[in-house]
Amino acid sequence: MFSTMSLISLALFGLLHALRRRQERFLITIEGIHLNVKRGRPPQALVRHCRQLMQDARTLKGTVRGIKKGDEVVLSCSRSIPASYRQDIHLFWQQQS
Repeated sequence: MFSTMSLISLALFGLLHALRRRQERFLITIEGIHLNVKRGRPPQALVRHCRQLMQDARTLKGTVRGIKKGDEVVLSCSRSIPASYRQDIHLFWQQQS
């Protein structure tokens, strides 16, 4: 019984992960003084803005994802990025859209 539930849970997790990756347009990772574009092609203005924030606070670590929702791309920042920096990134993104 437990093994059946484990297999079903694992299959559902895999399906949800695959669906999320399909909707993901880009992924930017930030770690200390390193910024990497892991997937997709984010707008260069957003990459430059993240680099500027990274230089201001050299201890940032986290991810910024662009998720397709309807006709637009919305940002999702990891919680490991401090709230003030997440807010700054979201405000920048709104101004660009």
